[in-house]
Amino acid sequence: MYKKFKSFIYNLLTPIIKMYKYLNWRLYLFTTTEIKLIIGAGPTNYKGWFSTDIVTLDVTKESDFKKYFSKKKINKVLAEHVLEHLNDRELKLMTVNIYQYSNDSVNIRIAVPDGYHSNQKYIDTVKPGGTGEGAFDHKNLFTVDTLSKIFADAGFKAYPVEYWDENRKFHQGYINDENGYIIRSFINDKRNSDGHPNYTSLIVDFRKR
Repeated sequence: MYKKFKSFIYNLLTPIIKMYKYLNWRLYLFTTTEIKLIIGAGPTNYKGWFSTDIVTLDVTKESDFKKYFSKKKINKVLAEHVLEHLNDRELKLMTVNIYQYSNDSVNIRIAVPDGYHSNQKYIDTVKPGGTGEGAFDHKNLFTVDTLSKIFADAGFKAYPVEYWDENRKFHQGYINDENGYIIRSFINDKRNSDGHPNYTSLIVDFRKR
């Protein structure tokens, strides 16, 4: 009963949320020279970035991209622990849309759970159907290789930032820079306060070839 009521309220408010977000978008356009987009932001808000969620920007729909970015293309994209919730078809549509509606110098920063992580407990937590929060909805567990291929197929080149390789060796190059703040990273996640990479993300920057 509660879930049905919650769904009813959500559907009732969706048109209002869309209108509110579009007005915010118009204000954002008026006050910025660079389009910096957060995909699947939820409650996340960073200064200078435009936060979206599926209600306002469905990354699989070109019509949504056209609504926002037909006149001014995207400069930067940030998505932290979002893509693992998309299936292969949705990922392909997303990368094609981003390619079309971003400028030539775009930087796309993606952070997802890392399928090459050396700790099996970590893998069991984040894998599709795993024990971690939200893992019941995970469709993919990416590695630096599989994630890079998805974007390569759409015309992007991968620049790995933080990742485990196929030999279970950890590579750490992430810093808090202007390309996007990642909470679940080696330097920002409190679970790594002992100096060990207990909980890290696969973080990759992508740029057009």
